Amino acid sequence: MRRDDWSRRLVQENQVGANDLIYPVFLLAGSNQSQAVSSMPGINRVSLDLLFPVAVSSMPGINRVSLDLLFPVAQECVDLGIPVMALFPVIDASLKTPDGKEAFNPNGLIPNAVRELKKRFPNLGIMTDVALDPYTSHGQDGVLDEQGRILNDETTAILVQQAVVQAEAGVDIVAPSDMMDGRIGKIREALEKNKLIHTRIMAYSAKYASAFYGPFRDAVGSAKNLGKADKKTYQMDCANTDE
Repeated sequence: MRRDDWSRRLVQENQVGANDLIYPVFLLAGSNQSQAVSSMPGINRVSLDLLFPVAVSSMPGINRVSLDLLFPVAQECVDLGIPVMALFPVIDASLKTPDGKEAFNPNGLIPNAVRELKKRFPNLGIMTDVALDPYTSHGQDGVLDEQGRILNDETTAILVQQAVVQAEAGVDIVAPSDMMDGRIGKIREALEKNKLIHTRIMAYSAKYASAFYGPFRDAVGSAKNLGKADKKTYQMDCANTDE
């Protein structure tokens, strides 16, 4: 059965297709914005307006698209059968604070994007990142004390607010990637309390303190804020694979 391609495909247990994919988008504020991510060749940050097609009123079903991107990202997901788009914010430096309070601004970049996406593409699943590193002036995923140590419970309280705001905007899945202890239970409790019972949680159960996150931090604009600091006090040790 292994001899020919057709026979191998015939008995293949697992097949990866468009239905199994999540399309990540690094979202910029403003309009008509597209920035290359130097550490991730071929990947761009884009502004909200470039996610949507512009309808041609005289030609129903026909859309204008910017020539450089060819097809807006959201429409491309629908066309390809990709079920979920994941949004990651790239906010202006002026909005970053030590406590990352912009993360739970109901009129912020991500909640606004969720509302607009669900309005135009109600059948496209939307997932949002729950973490503070894109919003903090120090680039950490949590609030710091005077000695620069992560305050787990205080951070979790902010993450809960962030998740609720995103859910109220209409997101389908919140994805906590911060690695604070106990945040999943607290987020679920808050969602239930606010009658947001249909919002799903995709938890990052294993996230290592790895240099491989460098390109991602560059993409969301937190690398410069983090500097030479690390996240070893709350992310997993790469040397401990059994964790």
